[in-house]
Amino acid sequence: MPQNSEVNQKFGVYKSVCCGSEIVIGAGSIFPDCPNHPRLTTIWKLLPDSENMTDKKKSESEPAA
Repeated sequence: MPQNSEVNQKFGVYKSVCCGSEIVIGAGSIFPDCPNHPRLTTIWKLLPDSENMTDKKKSESEPAA
């Protein structure tokens, strides 16, 4: 599982193991410290529901109606 200061490989919603804080982070971004536990090692777990998401904007993936 990814930790703070590592580069994210997969866009999605991640939850911190320490306290359940959630973030949305794009591929290529650096995982942050947990907002509730700064300067400590934070392990981020990808939420299963976010695996089908993409990091494309809606305007890029679907035409407006």
